[in-house]
Amino acid sequence: MSVPRCFGVLGHPIGHSLSPAMHGAAFEALGLPHRYLAFDVTPDTLASALEGAAALGFGGLNLTVPLKTHAVALMDALSPEAEAIGAVNTVCFTPQGTVGRNTDGAGFVESLRMLVPALPARALVLGGGGASRAVVHALLHEGVRVDWVSRRPEALPEWGATRLGYDALGAALPSTDLLVNGTTVGMAGGAPDFPVPIDVAALPRSAAVADLVYPATALVRRAEHAGLRVMDGLPMLWGQGVLALQHWLGQTLDPDTRDAMRRALGSSLLK
Repeated sequence: MSVPRCFGVLGHPIGHSLSPAMHGAAFEALGLPHRYLAFDVTPDTLASALEGAAALGFGGLNLTVPLKTHAVALMDALSPEAEAIGAVNTVCFTPQGTVGRNTDGAGFVESLRMLVPALPARALVLGGGGASRAVVHALLHEGVRVDWVSRRPEALPEWGATRLGYDALGAALPSTDLLVNGTTVGMAGGAPDFPVPIDVAALPRSAAVADLVYPATALVRRAEHAGLRVMDGLPMLWGQGVLALQHWLGQTLDPDTRDAMRRALGSSLLK
């Protein structure tokens, strides 16, 4: 019989998170007595929260907005992906200390393959935060050409993406195969709107629009109304969650467990 352990997700705000339901379904499918809970933690209290979780014997943690970049300096070690991206979304507790990983990028690519038959030739990614960085890093690794839009494009990493300000967004839309919103616009407690209006009608009819937050934002709803393929943040949540759980448990999740996690999210794209 496995000893019950606590896992969780830290963020602010955190009341909207579906991670507890998803991971709870996984533990039930695996016959494990573990619990997964959501904790409201701000950047100012992150260090104390991590120390407390380690002292209490937590099995692992996920980090979400606005903690991913703040956690980098607090880890004892970083995976190559987390170090390159400069953001941590998965914390593993080991005898040697905390290991920060990033499963967001790989989780996004996994979910994207469910939306489109082939990865896009050119993507336009909005936002310079931890989630956006993970997505850009993963897309570039897959050979996708990326236009990266931020309020401060000069502060974005020089990875080979074309760094743009929001003033150039409109001109880039007609040649975009995939538009990704990696900002907090549309998220509970997030920014109220983009710096400039986004005209989804300017995208090619074959384009897709993906959001990294959930539930579906106004941008996704407008794109769906325009007849474009769309994806909210739930498929990515599932993809990164599967990878995080595999790191914590040290095992590959079987198809039944992965399906249980899908069903717990209730996304039509995952059924």
